[in-house]
Amino acid sequence: MSKTDLYMSNEPLITNLSNSQDNKVNVFGVPFDATSTYRIGSRFAPNAIREAFQNIEIYSNRLKKDLENVNIKDLGNLAKVGDITEMNKMVKEVTKEIIQNGKIPAILGGDHSLTNGSVRGMNKSTLVVFDAHLDFRDEFEGLKLSHATFLRRLYEDDCVSNLIHIGSRAATKAEWDFVNKDDIKIIDMQKIYNLESGLREFKDELTSSNDIYVSIDLDVIDPAFAPGVGNPEANGMTSREILEFIYCLENFKLTGFDIVELIPSYDNGSTSALAARLLAELICIAES
Repeated sequence: MSKTDLYMSNEPLITNLSNSQDNKVNVFGVPFDATSTYRIGSRFAPNAIREAFQNIEIYSNRLKKDLENVNIKDLGNLAKVGDITEMNKMVKEVTKEIIQNGKIPAILGGDHSLTNGSVRGMNKSTLVVFDAHLDFRDEFEGLKLSHATFLRRLYEDDCVSNLIHIGSRAATKAEWDFVNKDDIKIIDMQKIYNLESGLREFKDELTSSNDIYVSIDLDVIDPAFAPGVGNPEANGMTSREILEFIYCLENFKLTGFDIVELIPSYDNGSTSALAARLLAELICIAES
């Protein structure tokens, strides 16, 4: 080993290759926020989440899994691009390659439009989306593909075998009409008021699922818990509530996930800390 390899640090990467076990989860960041419609700055989120991850405890007492003993490989960030089509192509190809190598992609955004690329790089699976917004607009500000429309594109192109949307509370009337007409599974905030009932509904829907991809837009969380997001919406989930939903995924096959829409410049540290906790718990589940 060279002295450079021995003494130099690759921080803020969260790669942990301290044992002989093969890595299973490949992390990469997508510093892209060109379609953000309110606050901008999620391009800086991947490294902010990494920094928070390096400063939280990564033993999950709930899942009885210690990430200190798990190999995690961080591939770094995608090259910065301003074009959404090019970004989605890059995300799709990197995701597809990770899957072909038998690994699980863990993607740090960036705005939510990146999920259009990652899901298209996966085998067709159940998509679980945590989001304050439905993201089912047909277009927004002249764009057919953006962080406000990506889910409509994935649904119309039949890219998922099942769709479960959790925490929704903000959308246009046309969006609500669309998801209700197509009987898309929506576990909105009204259903989460009774947490036990909401969790039961989620578990029931998961029973028919095999491969599961999870996408977390941090604005699903109430701004009191996560102020540093691109489009904050009141009346959201608590950190406890989202973690209880995440723990429902234990014993299911998690094939990939992303965490998006953190805006570090608006954060007091609580949003990035929650993002890091969600990243840790999802890696624990993926490693099970």
